[in-house]
Order: sequence, then C-alpha cells, then structure tokens
Amino acid sequence: MGERFIIEGEWSGYTSNQRHVVHRRVHSKALKKLRAWAEKTHAIYFTDGTALCLKVRGCKPRERVDEIHGYDSLIDDCSYHNVNSVAALPPKGT
Repeated sequence: MGERFIIEGEWSGYTSNQRHVVHRRVHSKALKKLRAWAEKTHAIYFTDGTALCLKVRGCKPRERVDEIHGYDSLIDDCSYHNVNSVAALPPKGT
C-alpha cells in the first residue's frame, strides 16, 4: 500500500445507464479503519433503493486526483457508526 488511498463512490441510479461517479476523495494511509470499513462495506444503501457503490485503491506516487466531495459526511458518518445504509444511521443530535 502507498502513502495515500482513494475512496470512489458511484451512484447506482434507478437504471443502469444512470450510474456515474459522484464522490472521489484522497485519504492518508493513517486512516486504516476507514479504509478497512470501505473495503468491507462495498456500498451505502439509500431508502429509495439506490446505492453509493464504494471502490478503494491506493494512490500511485505523485498521482494527481480530481476530488469530488459529494458524500464526505455520509461516508464519514457511516464509517464512524459502522453501518452500510442511511436508515441504519442514528438520528442527528443523538
């Protein structure tokens, strides 16, 4: 593993032709727990039946990554609570 890793999220859409990348973020290798959670989880499921499919890969040395911060807080919250769906998150403020 390199010094950094990328979590990329692809929204599943309602049909297969709606799939597209909506999240891409670079993380330091120090966030081992986040990486392990993302590799184990594979997706975050929404109540409408769609999903944010997660892919994790190491960064190449000096690789430039165009980040897309579409779902930073959702991924962070799901990782923190160790869940894979929006419905499983505790209500805000608890």
